[in-house]
Amino acid sequence: MKSDVSSGPKKSLRTKIALILTVVVGAYALLDYAVQRWAVLPRFGELEVREGRKDLERVRHAIDGELERVDRRCLEWAAWEETRRFVDDVHAPRDAERQADIDRFLRANFAASEFINARLNLIYVVDRDGKILAGAAFDLKTGNGLTLKDLSLDRIASTHPWLVREKHAADGAELLPDPVCGLSVTEIGPTFLSSRPIPSADGGLPWIGTVILGRRIDDALVANVAERTSVDFQVWDLTGAKLPDDIAAVVDRVTSSPELIVEPRDDQTLDAWATVDDARKIPTLLLRASLPRDISAFGSKALQYALVSTFGAGTLLVFVLLAVLRKVVLAPLARLTEHAVAIGRTDDVSAKLQLRRDDEIGVLSGEFDRMMEKLEHSRAEVVRTARVAGMSEISTGVLHNVGNALNSVNVAVNVISERVRGNKLAKLERVVEMIEGQGDKLGEFITTHPKGKHVAPFLSEVAKLMRTEQDEIAAETHKLTAGVEHLRALVASQQELAGKNELREAVRVEDQIELAATLCDLTRGDGAGPVFDVDTPNLGRVMLDRHKLVQILVNLFKNAREAIVEAETKPGRIRVRVETTAEHLRIVVVDDGSGIRAENLAQIFNHGFTTKVGGHGFGLHSSANAAVEMGGRIEAASEGPGRGSTFTLELPLEIAPHV
Repeated sequence: MKSDVSSGPKKSLRTKIALILTVVVGAYALLDYAVQRWAVLPRFGELEVREGRKDLERVRHAIDGELERVDRRCLEWAAWEETRRFVDDVHAPRDAERQADIDRFLRANFAASEFINARLNLIYVVDRDGKILAGAAFDLKTGNGLTLKDLSLDRIASTHPWLVREKHAADGAELLPDPVCGLSVTEIGPTFLSSRPIPSADGGLPWIGTVILGRRIDDALVANVAERTSVDFQVWDLTGAKLPDDIAAVVDRVTSSPELIVEPRDDQTLDAWATVDDARKIPTLLLRASLPRDISAFGSKALQYALVSTFGAGTLLVFVLLAVLRKVVLAPLARLTEHAVAIGRTDDVSAKLQLRRDDEIGVLSGEFDRMMEKLEHSRAEVVRTARVAGMSEISTGVLHNVGNALNSVNVAVNVISERVRGNKLAKLERVVEMIEGQGDKLGEFITTHPKGKHVAPFLSEVAKLMRTEQDEIAAETHKLTAGVEHLRALVASQQELAGKNELREAVRVEDQIELAATLCDLTRGDGAGPVFDVDTPNLGRVMLDRHKLVQILVNLFKNAREAIVEAETKPGRIRVRVETTAEHLRIVVVDDGSGIRAENLAQIFNHGFTTKVGGHGFGLHSSANAAVEMGGRIEAASEGPGRGSTFTLELPLEIAPHV
């Protein structure tokens, strides 16, 4: 057999190491990125949520600051001497000078410009009886007047929630009323209102009226707070018109949650939700702060930078390691590889590498040289041993196939012997002696004697039995002849194989299948053994080595029968199917026997492999070799133990020419 000579490694060790290092670095980078994305990036999101809550709290504090500003302004108005004097002047008899003071107070404090400068939408002065002494309401953006139904009359009820209430001590002494401060929903929209009592001239009791100041929560106030807090937010009145669907969907969650709700709207924006209570502690305003997701974006960029940095550092590490490995390991190994390839190409095992190193590679080089020396001395012995082993394998295959054929020969001889021992010749001889003893009275004996009357029927029956026995002996003789012929052909084919000759002849495949079945004692239809079915198309004659084909089929049939016996399948079935393509002839042998384990399929044709008790593992191995010698192959398949097996013999198809 011609040996394959290596021309060197298909992929250098340097390439493999570089590939491995690259894969390791890449895997580490991706794993590190995945861990950071799983463990680190969520922390950026949590930080973003905390910052969102802080921003929304800052907005709420700024809004509360607007209410405090209105309340401080209201306190200033109530404590202002001009306000007290105005109330006194209104209630005192009026003269020209007092009327001039009243008009001057009204012009100075109730013009639209004053409201705009003070950032107040409404200012009202009311006495203790609820009479409105002065007041107005303006839109700070347009300067137009605003109308409030509760303050549009000359007097309002002293119990109105916007007015301060009388307050007395336990002993009945009058006290200064508590201020009223908070958010209220009015006709002009949600408004911060503050009411303060106006003290008497000496700064104490009795108090003489109420100052009411208000600041509407409009776009200007929202824009001012957004500018001061650097937070973009929106406000919705929960008591007003129908809210948009997307806003209404979160109202219940926001109003029922004890904490501020912060959730992402999309990849770029974070929504922070909160409510503002009115003076009755009822949620009245809904706030939504729209916050850019800068922190998450920064986290994502940081992760991307870390990934790029890891890849860059890993790439640099790969180049450094490759440079070191090339000098310390790869270059000496390359020399050792080239030396080994040269030996394989030239078959000169006497060449020495002589790589002088004091490390593991040096030890490997020295051992390699010594191994080549030992190999040179043992080559002749190996060749001789291989020849002996090959001859032994051929002899074993011949003996195995001869044994198969001898089984059929032995069966035929036993059947013939039984037929010879059990024939009617002895009884026929006694009848002949009886007839000869009658002499001239033979006719009378046959026609009148009781025993003579049975002679003719007996002779007729004996003739029939002997004819039957003769036919059976002839059939067994034919089997015996076929078995002996097969034995002769096996020996001849092995002799021809030793001479590297091949005997191809025009044969009918179905005839060879029948011959192999006969040698294995398999018959179609019902019988003592397994059911044997054959499905063959009408191929005519094809060019094959008939003896090798029968040798292969005998082994396949024998194995199928033994598998059925092992599985105890009753009665068992062996199916033979012949298929053809344009270039190939396939003979498929299927049984329902014990099957083949998956781990055994790859080695079932190996020399000496067997799973049978007392088996030697030569039959399938020699069959596979015979198939290869015929230019074909054998394949085995099974779904597992107890599921039967299928053997497919594939041979080149060559139709024999017509003679």
